[in-house]
Amino acid sequence: MFDKNDFEVFKDMTLPGRLNLIKTNLDPKFEVFGSELQKSLEKEYQQKFYMKIAKHQRRTKNPPPDTWLAINQDKKGYKKTPHMELGLWPDRYFITFSLLADIKNRSAYYPILKKYQDKIISEGWGVSNDHTSSLLKPATELPAVMAHYEKVKSSDLVIGFELNLTDEIVQNGNYDHLLFNKFVDLSKYLVLFNREAAE
Repeated sequence: MFDKNDFEVFKDMTLPGRLNLIKTNLDPKFEVFGSELQKSLEKEYQQKFYMKIAKHQRRTKNPPPDTWLAINQDKKGYKKTPHMELGLWPDRYFITFSLLADIKNRSAYYPILKKYQDKIISEGWGVSNDHTSSLLKPATELPAVMAHYEKVKSSDLVIGFELNLTDEIVQNGNYDHLLFNKFVDLSKYLVLFNREAAE
């Protein structure tokens, strides 16, 4: 399904052109792939999950620098809740679990992060304080990223995986299973954080 031609959408530097390419070339893939992810998660956890595909409706001038699908467990919306994303920057795919700056009950997640800190580091996920940047730091930076998240209210907490366009597996094709498995693996934190924050 996914292939290196997915990144062609970013070569159109106009807003209407890129939006049209995203809608035509990527959104149908997100719809199918996201639905399969949603079904897999609901089967595994016996809980309800919701999917949304980015529409970039607030953009009036500059073309979107990235695009994505999101999955969470709150039908009202995903940005103010823990959520997962699968998407593309111009040079890479990304899979992320995010707690954004304006998440509801933000401080409730601080002790949960500390509880799972060592596990996240041992699994080697990338980490970041900015969901609008493609840069993920090494997992060993998680303590500093967590400290920044607690101290700076405008910061995000992002945990994720990236697959670069230049990676051999992308150039050769047939990596849907890798993206699927990474998403499902990382999504355990979505379920754990939601459950423990509610206790």
